[in-house]
Amino acid sequence: MLQKLKEKLRILKARVKNGNYAYYFWLFPIQQRKIVVSTHYGRGFSDSPKYIVEELLKQKSLDIVWLVKKGEEANLPEGIRGVRYGTKQALKELATAKIWLDNCRQVQSPPKRRGQIYLQTWHSPMRLKKIEKDAEKKLPASYIDRAKRDGKNCDYMLAGSTFSKEMYQNAFWFSGEVLPAGTPRCDILLNNRDSIDEKVRAYFQAGADTKFILYAPTFRKTADTSIYIREFSDLRRAAKKRFGGNWKVLVRLHPNVAYLANDMVYDEYVLNATAYPDIQELLYATDLLITDYSSCMFDMAISGKKSMLYTPDLSEYISKERDLYFKIEELPFPISKTMSELVNKVLQFDEGEYQQELASFNKEIGLFETGTAAKEVAQKIQTFI
Repeated sequence: MLQKLKEKLRILKARVKNGNYAYYFWLFPIQQRKIVVSTHYGRGFSDSPKYIVEELLKQKSLDIVWLVKKGEEANLPEGIRGVRYGTKQALKELATAKIWLDNCRQVQSPPKRRGQIYLQTWHSPMRLKKIEKDAEKKLPASYIDRAKRDGKNCDYMLAGSTFSKEMYQNAFWFSGEVLPAGTPRCDILLNNRDSIDEKVRAYFQAGADTKFILYAPTFRKTADTSIYIREFSDLRRAAKKRFGGNWKVLVRLHPNVAYLANDMVYDEYVLNATAYPDIQELLYATDLLITDYSSCMFDMAISGKKSMLYTPDLSEYISKERDLYFKIEELPFPISKTMSELVNKVLQFDEGEYQQELASFNKEIGLFETGTAAKEVAQKIQTFI
């Protein structure tokens, strides 16, 4: 009983700290052409909101405010007003905006006002790990409280498949409308954007003949790198033997454990890509993705590119971290539990079989990505303002 009371007090304190009762901002009028955007709790210009805003920037006289943490302002393009995430000014911007656009549950937010519209893009087109109500017993009470309030505030979510649409309706404490527009951040994976490939290569000083393996594991509660791949020589050699070309590895840690990136080992062939602003651009330039339980595997499935899973801790992960929506062995991605097995999977990779499995999986989940999601959502926002 005492423990529950303490938890309720902690939640109440967090609500006050995050401005959830800041009704005094209602003294300021809503500005009809103001849009306030945030991604990954202030991490900067990225994910689906980035691509929606790029479309909105083509319009004139919009006041687009992006809430960012210190050091992220430099990534914002011209035409966007950067405001420090977590400040009173950020609360005021939210309280006076017509549109809220986010890809995560809002932490800092004032009470939502009549006439304001909150569009939640979420930060993946699909999920392997169970989330929200489907994982309620494994989530902190403070997060559940925030998620329920956020779901109640939210007016629209975006889906690129029947599976995702049903998940949002059933597991997100959400009663708004799911727009079947697709996933804006995945548009570039369905369209030819050579400039992005050139941008990534320039960033990592890689020649046109270089092929990339992107290693992008998800995070664990233990928050260490002991389970990650740390030696890539055999993997690079296998990729060269099977697919030809000169290969380099980009290591991209999950935003929740980005601070662990310096614990990894790098050289001229293994490069630190954790600080690169937009993982979608890395996926566009990538020839082979290696991940474990990260949803970026589904981005690759949308693009038709090669993706493989390395899951040495599968049993432990399911028991201690999250249950899964799918039996991982039945996904279209080749799966390995040891490095030698992963190397052999690369050497034996069958492109035709892989594409057949992808097509079957995409049909199973009811995929309807078209590569035009950002434009469709931007047009929808225009009708609101």
